[in-house]
Amino acid sequence: MTRSRSALSRALHEHPQVNVPRPSLLRGRPLESATVVRATRDALSIAGVLLLIITMRSGGPGFDFYAYWAVDPADPYTVIEGFGAFHYTPPLVWFAAPLRIVPWPLAYWIYFGILMAVLFWLARDWSLAWLAFPPVASELYHGNIHLLIAAALVLSLRYPVAYLFLALSKVSPGVTALWYLARREWRNFAIAVGGAAIAVAIAFVIAPDLWLAWLKHLSSYTTQAQNLIAIPLAIRLPIAALLVLVAARTNRPWILAPAVVLTLPLLWVHGLAVLVAITPLVRMSRVSASRVTASHRPEPA
Repeated sequence: MTRSRSALSRALHEHPQVNVPRPSLLRGRPLESATVVRATRDALSIAGVLLLIITMRSGGPGFDFYAYWAVDPADPYTVIEGFGAFHYTPPLVWFAAPLRIVPWPLAYWIYFGILMAVLFWLARDWSLAWLAFPPVASELYHGNIHLLIAAALVLSLRYPVAYLFLALSKVSPGVTALWYLARREWRNFAIAVGGAAIAVAIAFVIAPDLWLAWLKHLSSYTTQAQNLIAIPLAIRLPIAALLVLVAARTNRPWILAPAVVLTLPLLWVHGLAVLVAITPLVRMSRVSASRVTASHRPEPA
């Protein structure tokens, strides 16, 4: 053994270009980070599909979506709290009203398919893996709009008109407009905030009573649900605004996802499904970084 080690040492000293094989961990191949990532993704995907099946078998899906399907455009805020309560701004009432054309529960399953399509658009090859994150499976079960908010967030960085959905749905996610200000993207800020203001103004001219009813509805709404994370918005919103500024100044758009979660008026557990936006936002930042690197690379002589 000693002679073998001495011979190896002499060979390395005399021929430094000799490559010594690394220890093999997987069938004669070194364990690479890409292999670990793929294995982790596949394992989470299997777990995610199983979790979704278990969640959907619990019965009574579509608790949140029912409020969108059943809303009465003439009196959308008659249900103050609980099953069938609609809490969104008047423009969202008009978008939700046509859902009644499709009978229940077919309407829910169509919406479920839309949410799955949005999930696949956002996360691509990590879509099924995200199902292993319980809030995502819960979001699909309840049929809320958090995945749509995640999609609007991602789109708003490229198409600021998508910001309207953030501002007109749950309102407080509109704090993401600070992204445009911090980055001095004045045109995008004008499109996003100006477009939202115009939409509100038009809706107010059409139905001012609905806006007054909405404000009254919000002032009378309280909830003590068990799956609510009871941190007041007054505490979460300044933290979210700071995160948006950090994201903008450090060019880390993925930080916007947890920031939007913190801005949700009521922080339900399945509201954490907005974090799915981290996947495309990380991908977006990598593409941006690679373009910057390529632009600074010297051209060959």
